Amino acid sequence: MRPSNFFYEVPDANWNMRDEFNSKLANQLRAGTLKDHTDLEAGYALARLVKSELTAYGTDQSQKLNDEESALAIRTLRAVLRRLDVSFDPPFNDFDGWHGYWSEQGMTHGGSWAVRRGYVNSLFTPVLTKLEELEDAVSGPPGFRGVDGELKNIIFASTGYKPEIILRDAINNTIEVVKHADTCLVYNRPLTSAGVMWDELAAWWKAERRLDSMSDYEAGQNLFKRLSASLGSPPEQELFRTYCERYGGDEGFKKPALFPQVYLQYDPLTHRERKMLKKPERLKRERMDFLLIFPGGVRIVIEVDGKQHYSSDGKPSPQLYGEMMAEDRALRLRGYEVFRFGGDELMKDGASDMLRKFFTALENRYMP
Repeated sequence: MRPSNFFYEVPDANWNMRDEFNSKLANQLRAGTLKDHTDLEAGYALARLVKSELTAYGTDQSQKLNDEESALAIRTLRAVLRRLDVSFDPPFNDFDGWHGYWSEQGMTHGGSWAVRRGYVNSLFTPVLTKLEELEDAVSGPPGFRGVDGELKNIIFASTGYKPEIILRDAINNTIEVVKHADTCLVYNRPLTSAGVMWDELAAWWKAERRLDSMSDYEAGQNLFKRLSASLGSPPEQELFRTYCERYGGDEGFKKPALFPQVYLQYDPLTHRERKMLKKPERLKRERMDFLLIFPGGVRIVIEVDGKQHYSSDGKPSPQLYGEMMAEDRALRLRGYEVFRFGGDELMKDGASDMLRKFFTALENRYMP
């Protein structure tokens, strides 16, 4: 998680004043690692701040820091990046020095503000790139940053009507299914950065259904039947069956569980009710076909596309396709990975082999 503004503090008295640079915190960071933030978090936040301030000063002098604060910010950034072994050595120490440097380098003629912005960008791009590489190394597989935010509940595997949900405690985000609870499942055990493996899901199911007389394997088989019942199409069933067969042995219990029909967003009204009431649609995608929760905050969404995803009345629909792509982009920007299969390709000969290879590659990519 990247704190972006903890170097600013709001003044206590005069709310019309600008936010004040937290010089005390900067001095603490310069001396050593902060108590509540790693050097990586603080370094990223401070690098973004200094880059923004130098850009503003070089463009129209709309910066928030004064010259003394700019000197402290740059000195502190140097110290933090040195501890992280990230190279950073600008040829100036404060705003005055930055102004003198661009004058010496001839960045004062027509369009020079763009040249100065370009220079600042070239100065900080390798720094931010290196910090992102360090972040990837400590937070998960290379090239993937994971999803911010704490997992609270997983509502999944609905076999009937849409569940009706209320916030029992809005402060703590405690939900309760008040209607059709018998047709969906709610996994509400503590969800950690270790992900959710099959053995955890099977143990939850065994306790939830009081299947004490069953072995873990038998409880897993019982869970498989219940989850399969939520799947509405042969392509989805093929994908789920192939995944579960692959992880059917004892070792499979240590692999990520595949959650079917997971509610990502929730609208208290159904699509039909919104039409009847002539209300606009608020959410384009409430449910994901499948969700995998790997260690390190990695969440994989798998979608199986039927004709309804890209056609209307039997004809191609650019609008539906565009809406689907927009939802995918929104998910990716939130940190999810999205993989799509066409329903038709899952019904062809060799689909099982193709899926097994895909799941092997997925595990190799995202499992630590």
